[in-house]
Amino acid sequence: MNTHKQFPEKLNITLTCASGVEKVLKSELKRLGYEDAPALNGALSLSGTPYDVARLNLFLRTADRVYIKAAEFSADDFDLLFEGVRAVRWEDYFPLNARVTVNGKCVKSKLFAISACQSIIKKAISDRLCGVYKVNRLAETGALYQVEFSLFKDVVSVYINTSGAGLHKRGYRDLVGIAPIKETLASSLILLSDFYKERPFTDPFCGSGTIAIEAARIALNIGGGVGRRFAFNDWDNFDGKLFDQAFTEAKDKEDRSRKLEIFASDIDPKAVKLAKRHAERAGVLDKIRFDVKDVKYFSTELSCGTIVTNPPYGERVYDIEEAERCYKSLGEVYKGLDRWSCFVITSAKNFEKKFGKKCDRDRKLYNSNRECKYYYYYADKKDK
Repeated sequence: MNTHKQFPEKLNITLTCASGVEKVLKSELKRLGYEDAPALNGALSLSGTPYDVARLNLFLRTADRVYIKAAEFSADDFDLLFEGVRAVRWEDYFPLNARVTVNGKCVKSKLFAISACQSIIKKAISDRLCGVYKVNRLAETGALYQVEFSLFKDVVSVYINTSGAGLHKRGYRDLVGIAPIKETLASSLILLSDFYKERPFTDPFCGSGTIAIEAARIALNIGGGVGRRFAFNDWDNFDGKLFDQAFTEAKDKEDRSRKLEIFASDIDPKAVKLAKRHAERAGVLDKIRFDVKDVKYFSTELSCGTIVTNPPYGERVYDIEEAERCYKSLGEVYKGLDRWSCFVITSAKNFEKKFGKKCDRDRKLYNSNRECKYYYYYADKKDK
């Protein structure tokens, strides 16, 4: 018996992302050629192949994870849950030696005990595989396959996590600074701004450098997942040649020779030192000019550009009064920047008042489960 047959060619793929950035992810997908990807409950879905699984993991910048959707059915008791999971052709995905874990969530459903649902789902998968492979017990000595479920209003959705660790873990940020922003959110902020590769860019509260690094990677067209491994890389039944093809495509699209005008600064020398370390690991140190500088001393001779920044909120970094002084200083600096736009994410309710100007628009986003607003100040509306 062949216990390592290849993945099915037709897959239902689900992409998750942070609340508020669904449209950004949808735009990413369109640029990659995936036109039909409807959004539902904070996730986007599409039909694809194993090659698409590899490609999406490598290219996407704003997605949290790439999943294969294995099943969806109704269940309001444990018997229905067991039978629904057991009916899935798990042998199409899992070899005999697969090491399977189960995690999930239950919301507004008669089955609300997560641990009990985990146990039932794992038992149903094992029962199916033991029957197919004609064994009494699964050895589970092979690669890890992470199954995740969502039970919402008695509807069960079951997924296989192809990414492994969240896609925000690009691989270059090995040391954590104070209150770091996720790489996926940083990319979302940039893609929501008016930045493009020829336009000067700066982050005057750069911290450990994530926003500036993501801006450089976007400008150089470096895929979001280039530089890391994914769960499917360890699966014997996932054709490694597909990853190689997707990786070659990603590398062919890069333009690391492009000249950029990207600047990043912070008042904390330790933060700037860490930012340089991360930029070097990301392969973009020579594309970003880092400085130790208080925001109130920020100046530039460039006539136009884009500011994208995540200033202190007065929670984990600085107290509220110090954070508000940062907003005021940024606002004073911005008044003197002709034809520059400014995009700021913060949880502060009085940001516009302290910044000294009403924004052109705002958007609700979440930074590590903290509700924030993303404030847009467009260059062409500064004097209107």
